[in-house]
Amino acid sequence: MDRNRGNAEELDVKAPALLMKMVVLLFVILCSASLSLAQEQSAAATNLSQSASAASIEQLKVFVFVQRTDRHAKYSSSEVFQNALNDLLDYLKAKNVAIAVDEFGGRNHAEGATPMETVFNIARDAKASSVLYVVVDRPMTKWIKITAQCFDMKGKQFWQEEASSGGPIWKGLGAQGFQLTTQKLHAQMDKRVGQECLPILAAAKESSAQTR
Repeated sequence: MDRNRGNAEELDVKAPALLMKMVVLLFVILCSASLSLAQEQSAAATNLSQSASAASIEQLKVFVFVQRTDRHAKYSSSEVFQNALNDLLDYLKAKNVAIAVDEFGGRNHAEGATPMETVFNIARDAKASSVLYVVVDRPMTKWIKITAQCFDMKGKQFWQEEASSGGPIWKGLGAQGFQLTTQKLHAQMDKRVGQECLPILAAAKESSAQTR
């Protein structure tokens, strides 16, 4: 009887301690689970934010349209116009500019008059965020003149750059005049890279950041 009573008393003493240990253990388990869940939610939120940011960057694309004037068609050649078009596209590619592509017909230039409304409609179809409208002209006093205008999708102009060269004394030196003009235009547009109408590809930005 005394032994049984002693065992009972011993159990009565240990029970609260055991219960306390179980409570503490359960608390630790719950805390660990909550911390793990919070970390997972934080990581998911970060990934979602990064994905949204990347998507936003990728959506910034410019629609490029190169227009030949009637004067250029009259006093110069189609070859010069095509060279100006190719030079511009090569420049933009080298600068990693994100270009919106007209998937319906590849319409990015015209050798005849084209209404600006048409240009903007093509740009909208291409899901562009801005328009780079480039005009290749042949003024009477110049061998060639190239003007680049930057617009938002509502038609508001952000900036304009132009370059030209030549005159009567440049007759027969067209290739040199063309080179000087495009070099001038490149230098002027360099300061616009990364801004409106010259957005950088997201992949190129990430690569540049990693290199740094």
